[in-house]
Amino acid sequence: MQPGVKEQLEARFRMPLTPLVDGADAHTFAGYGLVFKVFAPATPQTPVWQPSGIYAARLEALNMTKADLAAWVVEALEIARHGILVTRRYPGHNFQPQNFSDAAVSSLAQFFCHLHGIAEQGVVSRSRLEARLEQFGSTLHDLPQAQQLIGLLRGHLDEIAATPQAFCHRDPHAGNILLKNPGVDGDIPAALLVDWVRASPDDPARDLAILTTGTLALLGERKAVETLHFMVRCYPDGGAVWARLRFWVPLTYLHDMHWFRTKEPQGFEAAVADKMPKALRFYHDFRPL
Repeated sequence: MQPGVKEQLEARFRMPLTPLVDGADAHTFAGYGLVFKVFAPATPQTPVWQPSGIYAARLEALNMTKADLAAWVVEALEIARHGILVTRRYPGHNFQPQNFSDAAVSSLAQFFCHLHGIAEQGVVSRSRLEARLEQFGSTLHDLPQAQQLIGLLRGHLDEIAATPQAFCHRDPHAGNILLKNPGVDGDIPAALLVDWVRASPDDPARDLAILTTGTLALLGERKAVETLHFMVRCYPDGGAVWARLRFWVPLTYLHDMHWFRTKEPQGFEAAVADKMPKALRFYHDFRPL
């Protein structure tokens, strides 16, 4: 972030800003009841698929509006080619397993069911699924259990391909889920999903799979499956969504192992030890809804 952007925001909004934990795409600051998410302008090294600057700020604002979260959006503006999304500050804290109440589970279930009720054009691409399996097979070429699992998942391609797409968050890991602080009154949801810049059409079961591996897994395997089971029952086509999770949850664990090998190889062995058994158990222990 260029020097002076934070100071210009403080002058414009007449409040001091305190840094929050930065995400992969932006710097974030908190003010009096507001959050400021600052997207840097594109550079020659910025991938063509990664939104940046004012485009990213406006895109996230539009996605939040589409997800029925417009009440949290204040404005999107530009300062020194940086895009800034200003939102109301949610009276809550980052996801913690011990604070994941029944009210938060119900809130998330209802939210995802509503979100995934927004139909999108197109269907899940078979070629994209095949490319992902090929990619993971190459990255994890020396892991016999991964190769076995990839072979099993190939048998589900006909089931998953051509699934009608819906509007999806596409990154509901624990870092993007906030839980309401105790004692907060008013019409405030018990849980709030943030970081909407990646939202786009996809299979709802993929969203739930990422939620499972990146959030619910922190509750422990048994509780994670029970919670996922409860959430899926909120869907009109819950049985079909649940069936597709047998593909998506193990695939998402494979993605996580691929990510560690390519991005943080020092954590790869630990990731395999943790995630491979979970992926295999979810697949082999799977039962219809």
